[in-house]
Amino acid sequence: MPETKYGSRIYLGVLAEADAAGPTAVRVYQDFLGRLRRAAPGVKELRLELEEPAPRKETPGVYECWATLKAVVPHDLTRDGAGNHRDAWRAILRDTFQATCQLNHELVHHTSSRVEITREVFPFEEEAPAEAAPVEETPKEMIRVKVLLGGQVYDVEIPKDENLLDGVNAKGVDVKWDCKSGVCDTCQIRVLKGMENLSPVNDREREMLGDKINQGYRLCCQVTAHGPCEFEH
Repeated sequence: MPETKYGSRIYLGVLAEADAAGPTAVRVYQDFLGRLRRAAPGVKELRLELEEPAPRKETPGVYECWATLKAVVPHDLTRDGAGNHRDAWRAILRDTFQATCQLNHELVHHTSSRVEITREVFPFEEEAPAEAAPVEETPKEMIRVKVLLGGQVYDVEIPKDENLLDGVNAKGVDVKWDCKSGVCDTCQIRVLKGMENLSPVNDREREMLGDKINQGYRLCCQVTAHGPCEFEH
């Protein structure tokens, strides 16, 4: 089945104080992603990248929370009233986001929140930028990470103080992820050893994982590794 990758810019206005704007946006976007997956189960590689909230100058008490959503949409996607898969995806995005905002009405500034644009993502836009000339650097201290994944055990070394997800993925350990923003649980892991060597649990992890935090669960994309550790995925 032919597929097309689309990128969408989404604007969410949240009603919150400065220190609560980020967690509030994460909560609403988590709800949106869950509803979107249920509304369009055939759509693949849903990835949401959040930007830092900023105060809306013309509306005190409202914080602007932009996000970019990327997804691979099959050409057989349908929606009542839509003539093609692109229009169907746009309608599903719009309707699902509106429904999410309505159900979270106490958190959302309705008059400004919207799906602003959805367009095709071309291959050249996904290409990595050309590498700059190498610069001599001081060798990084490496730490050992043991990963239990799909019935296999991987023993790798990653740079100290590296993002745990990026570090193990760079060594060929395929820990799955969708957002890298802490608004989904695709990269959920359970830490078996070395929790004391990892960065503290943050608000996005608490919002996403709840009581599972007490059982050693973390979001791999939100963890910085300061020392050796072991986890399963």
